[in-house]
Amino acid sequence: MTVTKVKSGIEVIGVRPLGAVRRLAILPFFILLGLLTHCSDEDPISTDIGLNFFPLHKGNNWVYEVKETTIVQSVTEVYNYQLRVTVIDSVKNVNNGYTYTLLREKRTLETEAWESFETWTAEVTGNKLIQNESNVLFVKLAFPIYKGGKWNGNEFNNLPNTGNLFNGSNSDEYNIFEFDQSVSLSTGLDFSETATVHQNSFTDAIVGKDERKEIYARDVGLVYKEITQLEYCSTPNCLGQQKVDKGVILIQTLKSYASQ
Repeated sequence: MTVTKVKSGIEVIGVRPLGAVRRLAILPFFILLGLLTHCSDEDPISTDIGLNFFPLHKGNNWVYEVKETTIVQSVTEVYNYQLRVTVIDSVKNVNNGYTYTLLREKRTLETEAWESFETWTAEVTGNKLIQNESNVLFVKLAFPIYKGGKWNGNEFNNLPNTGNLFNGSNSDEYNIFEFDQSVSLSTGLDFSETATVHQNSFTDAIVGKDERKEIYARDVGLVYKEITQLEYCSTPNCLGQQKVDKGVILIQTLKSYASQ
């Protein structure tokens, strides 16, 4: 073998035996393979965007304990009941994805039979989880999920006052307030990875309050929902006293769930 060095730094190698040439030809392949293996071990590429915070599979169901308080002209009524949501069907949609049908049932006592009262639908379109609630579309989540993430929850509806009790400048902006936090529910369930969505957080001592949030758990879905929408009396004799003229307070807590 002869080697001649030139100024350019290129080495001209003399004739080698055929076996040596073959060994040299495959050497770069093993070097590249080693580099790729090393990179994949040290720097894995994550494809987790949080879709499993709202798992949609036919047969999935969730049972909630619900306390709903309504106030009309200072008359307060409290309703306690159970709500069951079941994914009963899925069909391919025009966006080349799937639309899932959610059957909603309720009962007052555990000994009673479930009574269906409405169906909603849910689907993932682009990076948005859209839920059709009684023919009103809401963007419940936007992917990827991370603390501080923001999106327009009412992007696909045309409700008056941007869909909120009060028309605040940010009243249609949902945001991830907490992420990957552990949550313990009053029903005895504990979850180590959750995402808390603030849908609105408006409080005014004169006109009222509109506070709404939902908590989602990884591989489970919605585990907690809270709505407080109150309008205060605005007549001269009660203005500023925070006397509730009308409103609703709803607390929905997951009791059990089953995944398929």
